[in-house]
Amino acid sequence: MSAYAWQQRFEAAKGTIRALQDELVETNRGLLALAMELEERVKERTTELHAAHEELERTNSELLQLTLELDDRVAELRAKNEEIKAMSQQLWQAAKLATMGELAASIAHELNNPLATVSLRVEALLGGMAPDVPRRRALEVVEQEVERMGQLVANLLQFTRRGQSQVSTLDVREEIERTLELIHYHLHNRHIAVVRHFAPDVPMVQADLQQLRQLFLNLFTNASDAMPQGGTLTLQVRTDPPSQQLEIAISDTGMGIAAEDLPKVMEPFFTTKPEGRGTGLGLPICRRIVQEHQGALDIVSTVHQGTTVFITLPIQHGQTGTSFIEA
Repeated sequence: MSAYAWQQRFEAAKGTIRALQDELVETNRGLLALAMELEERVKERTTELHAAHEELERTNSELLQLTLELDDRVAELRAKNEEIKAMSQQLWQAAKLATMGELAASIAHELNNPLATVSLRVEALLGGMAPDVPRRRALEVVEQEVERMGQLVANLLQFTRRGQSQVSTLDVREEIERTLELIHYHLHNRHIAVVRHFAPDVPMVQADLQQLRQLFLNLFTNASDAMPQGGTLTLQVRTDPPSQQLEIAISDTGMGIAAEDLPKVMEPFFTTKPEGRGTGLGLPICRRIVQEHQGALDIVSTVHQGTTVFITLPIQHGQTGTSFIEA
């Protein structure tokens, strides 16, 4: 083969190689473009996946928060349900006590007639009996006891009588004594001693007789319930000249009130007494009565030492009650 032919074949081969190189460059450019496009798509997809992951985490966090809130709501509903059950029980107890009160008033009213008959018969017998007859002393005791029973019935009827508020000028010490008469045997049976510290000259107060006796009866009953094994009920009445207030303190030596319960004792239907024993309305009613008389009520208590209820009432100037001997 001639040199010219070889030259021709060499040039053709060079052209082929050049064409292949050009094609390879174009292919590389295409591959590079595809790689860059693929990398961009991967970045975009990664960004989308990252955003989706963050959204999923947010959703999970929200679901967790909703679950916790739902648990709290369920717990609240359960607590409310228990509270409603307790309130229903206490309302039933209050209605039962109201019915018992009406029944007691009815019985007391019915006792008036036989007591009056017995009183008249005893009076007639004493009137026809000589002073030195041995049996006279026994009849005098019967007369005294009938009179005392009549007074108890009268106090009970006055306490249970409903009606509009009737404010009058009262001696607080006398009303305390009359209220004590109503629960004398209750306190005696529980071995509760009553100690009185009454100032000798206490100003009168303007108050509703029925509400004042209800106030004292509720507080004395609470004090008695706090001393199931017996104790001392201390009653103090004095005047605070600077504030022009009558101060009453009712103290027991009972079990006391826990510190965490003390702020709640004035809430309606809250009670620390066993089920069926208390309605949780006594102290709220007492506070309302005192507030309606422009006074104040406060409670101080120590567990296992006792409780003291402090009451202040505005005094009636210019009038004082009968002097009392401190007991």
